[in-house]
Amino acid sequence: MTVRSDRTQEPLVSLRSAVILILAAQVAALAAVLTVLTGTGWPAAALGAGAAFAGTVAFARSVIG
Repeated sequence: MTVRSDRTQEPLVSLRSAVILILAAQVAALAAVLTVLTGTGWPAAALGAGAAFAGTVAFARSVIG
């Protein structure tokens, strides 16, 4: 019989990952809003937000130790 460890106290993601993803989501949302406010459509805003998200994740992974 195997004994399972209690995983109820384990976090779903690490604190570092959570900070990076929240920061990237905020930057992406800001990029989308600013893109829409310039008069371009939502598809262009979505592409800009995706690029901002990816860039922020790459940058934050290298900066946040």
